[in-house]
Amino acid sequence: MYQWFADKFVNPLCHYYTLEATLTYGVILVLAVWGTYNLLQKLKIKIDKRFFIGLLPFIVYGGWTRALRDHLLGYSGWWWCSPPIYFLIFGIGIASLLAGVYLERKTKKSKYRKYFQYHKVMFAVGIILSLYNLTLTKISNFYGISVILLLVGIWSVIFFGFHHLKPKLLSLQNAGITVAHLLDASATFTALTFFGYYEQHVLPGFLIDIFGPWVMFPLKIIVVLAVLYALDKYCEDKFLRNFLKIVVLILGLALGVRDMLTVGMLV
Repeated sequence: MYQWFADKFVNPLCHYYTLEATLTYGVILVLAVWGTYNLLQKLKIKIDKRFFIGLLPFIVYGGWTRALRDHLLGYSGWWWCSPPIYFLIFGIGIASLLAGVYLERKTKKSKYRKYFQYHKVMFAVGIILSLYNLTLTKISNFYGISVILLLVGIWSVIFFGFHHLKPKLLSLQNAGITVAHLLDASATFTALTFFGYYEQHVLPGFLIDIFGPWVMFPLKIIVVLAVLYALDKYCEDKFLRNFLKIVVLILGLALGVRDMLTVGMLV
């Protein structure tokens, strides 16, 4: 039993995903999403601009830290591999949220209350963590970064342009989430095509073996737009709909940042 667990969950860390690990992490993700949803409702936190501002540095920090771990820069140990790293950062983010909510409510009648709004506390914690990462980051592969940014720029023009022409068919919110996932697709395509990387995830790896790295683009577009369409059409609860869209954004942006910086720090 121990050997099976080691082969399926422990040994693959930082290298690849097994089917068993993928399914298990998927269940854990669902439980984490469900728990966070209930916590936010209990705290009466709205899924709005303030929440996004507080959350954004943690999304970037997660992907950034994972890239540094890939190059053994400042981080070592299995807990900095994915997905343990995201559970760890999730815990830090929740702790920052709770601290921010406590300080905001504690200083509600204080003249300093505007400095202790929960999203500002979260943002500050995320920025401090990211500043540490900045001291460790050494970009050397400017060609790789340029290719990724060029591809993302093209996709941004396409999707934000489509939003501008047909705002009822594609909202600004949905366009932004799709482009975030296309950052991940662009980074994956560049890494696999030009720099000899391999795909760690089971389903994308299977499709890439058949069609090639370019398949990441239609795969992301079809899946992400289908999920967003389903949420807009069938999820009548605005809070739940916006919350699930945040989850979709995190899954694309964190991986996109990680993959782009991993390519950028290639020695």
